[in-house]
Amino acid sequence: MDAELSKAPLVVVTGGLGRVATVVLPWLRKHFRVRLVDSAAAARRVEGLVQADIGDPDEARQVLAGADAVLHLAGNSSPWQTWDSVYAANVWTTQVTLEAAAANGVPKVVLASSLHAAGEYNRPEYRPVDPRLDPRPCCPYGLGKVVLEALGRMHAERTGASVTCLRLGLTGWPAAERRYLGQWLSDDDAGRLTLAALGARERFGVHFGVSANTRNHWDITSARHELGYRPEDDSEALADRAGPSSGPVCRLFDPETSE
Repeated sequence: MDAELSKAPLVVVTGGLGRVATVVLPWLRKHFRVRLVDSAAAARRVEGLVQADIGDPDEARQVLAGADAVLHLAGNSSPWQTWDSVYAANVWTTQVTLEAAAANGVPKVVLASSLHAAGEYNRPEYRPVDPRLDPRPCCPYGLGKVVLEALGRMHAERTGASVTCLRLGLTGWPAAERRYLGQWLSDDDAGRLTLAALGARERFGVHFGVSANTRNHWDITSARHELGYRPEDDSEALADRAGPSSGPVCRLFDPETSE
């Protein structure tokens, strides 16, 4: 680490070995000191990696000590979860992370939400879906993200911290099926979006996180204007290689209108 970066702000990334963290880490390292937190850290050697259970209040407070920002990515992203699983893996860990952020006076929090929080709007008559619409989750996972956003708002109002919720689309995966072309977020755009969110000083905001896709299913105007997000990629470049749907996921995709 060079001398200039050694003085950079410290961002703590929960779920530090996960898919999204892996995608955005190269972008973060250009501008921040990074502390990655993951329960599976013992098996990996990665710079700045700490093994901790972010769902344990004591451990969460310890790993957030000294942080200038928290990027909360920990959780289970499966749309097939039961509510019990969603609560344990996603809701509880968010609550504990926010309480630890408050205890440490962390001024900036970015929470990874999901398009599933508004999945029932993924129909032609609503596109591009406005993030200001009331949440309409399409599955228990999406409902958990609605609760995550509510916890984030409460945290912002109680502590004065800046909280940004990113409703991420398909992140860290290729758009191998046509139904994903309207919700794809490229690796580079994921990095751009994350940096923009960490730099924003809004009190509280919820924004869709997708690339500048020709198939404009999710409105990213607020992310552009309020965060300064400047996406450069378009899933249409992948359209010729995208195949048909492989099977049901959840109500995010209506079988008759998912493509």
